[in-house]
Amino acid sequence: MENKKLTQEELQQIKEIQAKNQAVISELGQIELLKLQLKTRRQNAKEFLQELGKDEKALAESLEAAYGKGTIDLEKGEFIRYVEQAQVVE
Repeated sequence: MENKKLTQEELQQIKEIQAKNQAVISELGQIELLKLQLKTRRQNAKEFLQELGKDEKALAESLEAAYGKGTIDLEKGEFIRYVEQAQVVE
C-alpha cells in the first residue's frame, strides 16, 4: 500500500485546527491563572476587612471610653451623647 500525499489545502486545514487548539489551551490556562489571582485577591480583601473591623471596634471603644455612648456628626465634627429616657412606672 502506497502512502498518499495530502493536498496543500488539507495540510493547511490541519495546521489551522492545531493552531486553534493551541490557542484554546492557552486561553484556558490564562483563565485558570486569573482564577488563582482572583482567589488570592479575594482572600486579601477578606483579611483587610477583618483588620478594618478590628480597627473600627477599637476606635469605637476608645471614643466611648472618652465620650460615653452616643453618635458622631462627621460634618460638624461633634459628638452627640445618647440621652437615656427614664422609664415611666405606672
